[in-house]
Amino acid sequence: MVEFLTGLQPLETGETDPDLMISRIQELDRSQVIDRVLLGYSATWPHNHATAPFALAMSERFSPIVAHRPGVMAPVAAARYFATLDVLARGRLAINVVVGGSDKDLRRESDDLPKADRYRRAVEYLDIIRRAWTETEPFDHHGEYYTAEAVKLRTKPVRGQVPIFMGGESADAVDFGARHADLYMLWGEPLAGTKERIDRVTAAAERHGRAMRFSLSLRLFIGDTDDDAWARARAVERQIAEAAGTPAFLRSSSTDTSVGRQRALALTDHELHDDCFWTGLTKLLGGFANSQALVGTEERVLDTLGRYRELGVDAFLVTTGAEATWDPSLESFLARAKKELA
Repeated sequence: MVEFLTGLQPLETGETDPDLMISRIQELDRSQVIDRVLLGYSATWPHNHATAPFALAMSERFSPIVAHRPGVMAPVAAARYFATLDVLARGRLAINVVVGGSDKDLRRESDDLPKADRYRRAVEYLDIIRRAWTETEPFDHHGEYYTAEAVKLRTKPVRGQVPIFMGGESADAVDFGARHADLYMLWGEPLAGTKERIDRVTAAAERHGRAMRFSLSLRLFIGDTDDDAWARARAVERQIAEAAGTPAFLRSSSTDTSVGRQRALALTDHELHDDCFWTGLTKLLGGFANSQALVGTEERVLDTLGRYRELGVDAFLVTTGAEATWDPSLESFLARAKKELA
């Protein structure tokens, strides 16, 4: 069955009272269509190692994907932390391993490794974590980036492993994902580009004897008519355009040279692709992830999601609006999509 994911910043910037955060978590906990919720990571945001356990304690179904950067804590400590949290979560946990991203933001946390080195470190990092989760006897590790002795965890994840999600467009990212990802998270692209990316990652995973699942990130603007849907999309476009030069909305830095950002920006040469794939927000936000959108009636958007399913997309990370957040107005459409895209 198709899965639907969404994103959440549980404690928003400047909030000092958790009541609104609790309301957002409980709203998602009530959803019958959202399977997992991504809690992102930035050196300037409230720490998701604090917000994720809080969210789990306040909910029954809420299943977080906790974004995590290799290097912010030692791998054995990370293995222990996530195994413990998964047990407390009754197996609801997944991890989004974030290796690339903004060099500036990584340096805020004293990480100045070049990106290629970060991917080599990440492979070693996950090698240790997965071994710590599965080994029954103490083991030593002496590698390029880490040394650990007599490693043994007394608490293991509920299902033996915590699912690892990741994304990235570079050759190093694909190799890392092929080795360790359980679900490869793709930014929104038109159908042809999505097929090319799925084929590339699938082939890399097969070389490591592994199967791969895929998610695709999209903002949805849905209306009773196409004109209604486009009116909603254009209103958000105006809102973001009017906030240019302010920190009102997350956007990619001009210094971000990632392959994913360059691919996203290349799409903006044309505003509309395929039937309803729209890049207007991608251009405004400088190639920012999760700015690509589908615009149209339920039937039009559902048909496009079905075409992505045929290419091998197993899950969709869906948001809407200027902030790329969850909106309960999507609930009924996604319930229909779950039935028709199973």
